[in-house]
Amino acid sequence: MPDDTEIPLPGGNVGGAVRVGDTVRRPTGPWTPAVHELLDFLADAGLSRIPRVLGTDGHDREILTFLPGRVLDIGRETLSDAQVRSAMGWLRSFHAAVAGFPRDSRRWRFVERALAPGEIVCHHDSAMYNMAFDGDELAGVFDWDVAGPGIPLDDVAIFAWNTAVLFPDSPTDEVTHVLRTIADGYGGIDAHALLDHVVTRMTDAADRIAAAQVAGDPGMLRLGTVGEPAATRARLAVLGARLPELHAALLAG
Repeated sequence: MPDDTEIPLPGGNVGGAVRVGDTVRRPTGPWTPAVHELLDFLADAGLSRIPRVLGTDGHDREILTFLPGRVLDIGRETLSDAQVRSAMGWLRSFHAAVAGFPRDSRRWRFVERALAPGEIVCHHDSAMYNMAFDGDELAGVFDWDVAGPGIPLDDVAIFAWNTAVLFPDSPTDEVTHVLRTIADGYGGIDAHALLDHVVTRMTDAADRIAAAQVAGDPGMLRLGTVGEPAATRARLAVLGARLPELHAALLAG
C-alpha cells in the first residue's frame, strides 16, 4: 500500500501545501488551468528545476512532483554569491523559454487578460523561500500559483527584495554588493534600474494583495494573518528614504 501520509510543508502562507510521498498537494483556484498549461509548456521546452503537473486529487488539490533540495530560512540565513548567480542563471533561462508561451488571454490569479507587448508570463514570486538548493546550485523553483503577465525585471526585483533589501536598513555595502551580484548573475541588467524597480514591483504587489483581500481570495486573506501587505509597505517606506544613498554607493562602487 502506498504511504498517503500528509506532511505540511514549511511556509505556505498562501496555499497550505502538503507533501504526500514524492508529490506535493496544493489547493486549486480559477487560475490553476493557466498555471498547469504554463508548467507543461515549460517542461516541453526543456526547462529544468520545475515541478511537473500530475493532475488533481479527490480533495480538489493539484498534484505536483516534489522538488528535492534545501530551502534556506529567510531572515535567518543568506544566500551565497554562488547561489544568487545560480538562481539568476536559471531565471534568465526561464524567461527565454517562456517567451514562446501563447500570448492570448488567460485567467491568472490577479488578472484575466492577454499579454501586452513586451510582456512575458512571470513567476511573480521568484524569491529565495520558493527556491531549493543543492549546495551552491539551484535545485528547484516551486509555488507557481501567482504566475501571470509581467516583464522580466519584475521577477528579478522580487528576488532582490527578498535578498538585497530583505532588511531595508542593512549596511549599505551589503545591499549594494547583493544588488550587483544579482544584476551580474542575470546579465544585461543595470543595478540602478533594478533598485528602482524593486520599489515599483513591490508597491504593485502590496496593492494586488490588498485588492485580492477585499475580493475575498483565501490565499491572500491568509497573508493578512502574517501582516501583509502592511509589512511590505512599511519596509518600502524605509527603502524609499534610502534610495539616494544606495544609488550613490552603487555609483561609487
